[in-house]
Amino acid sequence: MSDSLFKIAHLYELAQRAYSAIPYKYFKGGYSFPAWHYYFEVTRRCNLRCRMCQYIEWLENVPVKEQKEGELSTEEWHRVIEQVGRFSLVTFTGGEPFVRKDFMELLQHASGKARTHFISNTTMMPEERAGAVVGLAPRKVGGLGLNFVGTSIEAPDALHDEIRQMRGAFERTMNGIRLLRSERERAGKPCPMIHVTTVLQEANVEVLSGMPKVLKAAGVDVMNLVTETRMHDLPGLGDVDPGSFTRDQVPWPKIDRGKLARALEDTIANAKEAGLEIRLPRMPRSAILDYYDQGIELRQYECRNAWNTLFVGRQGDVYPCWIVKVGNVREHSIKELWNNDVMRGFRKACQKHLFAMCPGCCFLEHASQRDAVTQR
Repeated sequence: MSDSLFKIAHLYELAQRAYSAIPYKYFKGGYSFPAWHYYFEVTRRCNLRCRMCQYIEWLENVPVKEQKEGELSTEEWHRVIEQVGRFSLVTFTGGEPFVRKDFMELLQHASGKARTHFISNTTMMPEERAGAVVGLAPRKVGGLGLNFVGTSIEAPDALHDEIRQMRGAFERTMNGIRLLRSERERAGKPCPMIHVTTVLQEANVEVLSGMPKVLKAAGVDVMNLVTETRMHDLPGLGDVDPGSFTRDQVPWPKIDRGKLARALEDTIANAKEAGLEIRLPRMPRSAILDYYDQGIELRQYECRNAWNTLFVGRQGDVYPCWIVKVGNVREHSIKELWNNDVMRGFRKACQKHLFAMCPGCCFLEHASQRDAVTQR
């Protein structure tokens, strides 16, 4: 990753922290400034069936026609996009966003109003679509338009296909990355910058160290390693009191501590050798090992996500994170929902303690990492 991308990632962390600092510490009653980062889940439908996917049972057991029912229409998503502030960051996610025929239209609309980012498996990225995607990118990093594209690869070659449960998935994703990079270079733009997320899991721990070389060769800018989370396995998540769940109800993933330690060490070293920036969960490396071995101590962590980030689900339900629903955009504006009673109550709860399903979430931040961000 270039120095400019490193600076952008660092500035994003600083901005997110600074934006939430005053309301988190000083605002009474759980109030906050307007949302800064929006996640729009335009669909949960997907052309892959990843084994570790939080929606895998739903995808495998619910007919596609039913999966589509209740999704916000094109016009409804346009109305949601119109409520986003100019200085915001909008992340489109799924499922696979490109299974919606109108996704490019939605992305174009949002890219004319804010900084945008989408997460896709890039298996549905023909050359003409890659060109159109790059056409939405700004001439300068941080400018209005499509700044980032994220995809995910779990392992090299056939093992990735096995985890994704689709033959040829690895090559199709890699080809999508190469096309985006090629179109970006042809346009002479620094964006969209491309990041690949890899979930740390038992299935890929033995081959993880080979990933940096593969990703660098394809033109990836950064590799994100994230912890596997099973919070979405909990029945009623988002609709029931998150405090009603206990730690022993969450089926936490396991990886042999020694194997994971070696995999992380080798992967980090190989990324450095390849010249690929690698980003780890916002916790010490020892805590990553603890997570897959014995669990982590939540008192050492903090989450300010509810003070700066808003999720809009495929059917219009709105969340500060997926564990509590605060309303629906079909009934209320984002402005009305952002500081409503439920949202403020959730923020006040987060100031006192986190919840049983929080470990593994990528928004969770260890105290030592907060200090590191400030001191960089």
